[in-house]
Amino acid sequence: NTNSKKPIVVFSHGFKGFKDWGWVPHIHDYLVTDTQALITFNYSHNGVQSTDFDALDMFANNTVGQELRDMESLALWIAGDGKENFGLNPEKITWIGHSRGGANVIVFSKLFPEFVNKLITWSAIDSYQSLFSNLDKNEWKEQGCLSIENKRTHQSMPLNYLIWQDLLENLSKYDIQSSAHQLNKPWLIVHGISDVVVPFNAAENLYNACGHSIIIPMENANHTFGCTHPMNGLQDATPEFWTLLDNTLEFTNDEEI
Repeated sequence: NTNSKKPIVVFSHGFKGFKDWGWVPHIHDYLVTDTQALITFNYSHNGVQSTDFDALDMFANNTVGQELRDMESLALWIAGDGKENFGLNPEKITWIGHSRGGANVIVFSKLFPEFVNKLITWSAIDSYQSLFSNLDKNEWKEQGCLSIENKRTHQSMPLNYLIWQDLLENLSKYDIQSSAHQLNKPWLIVHGISDVVVPFNAAENLYNACGHSIIIPMENANHTFGCTHPMNGLQDATPEFWTLLDNTLEFTNDEEI
């Protein structure tokens, strides 16, 4: 009987993100309730095994396809072991995604609607190609690998050309706005108006693509809603981040939606 099982929220981190970044560990303190569970996870090829970006050879091969397969694996675990051993309800999964993770949640919802009850996107991108707009594609193809800088850690992070190849081979499958247009799930979009990493018009494009979505433009909020890494706990959260959490919890809890 799935009625006695707990609804679950799954948080999907972004590009150059990981499950121990900034606020990710601390959202458990707020989003886990008597009636709701939360899973935060690392994508298998996000470049982090134990500490900050200690597996850059994995990061170099982190395709969108790989991240979607990771999400499918997690959804299957929830429907199997998670349901049997942890009392989770696989019919009531809300996916939250930040930045690239938000795009993943949108595309995943189109590809695997049976594993999605609701979705919430925080500062989501509206195009995967936009992540690589600064790279010369011809040079990338010739060299086979180019590097980008991680501004926080100052690491040079390798990207193998197969990442771009995966995008080219799946243009319609990974089309975020077209996926948004096809969505029939409840969807909350939250985006900072002062976001310079992913400009606010990305949120407007997603909102316009999906007639029933709800959008909350966040005044004075940047890409991470004013939060940085490391973060000691929610006592370090900004007013913007609290507003984000409040709206997120309300949306996950609302039985009417």
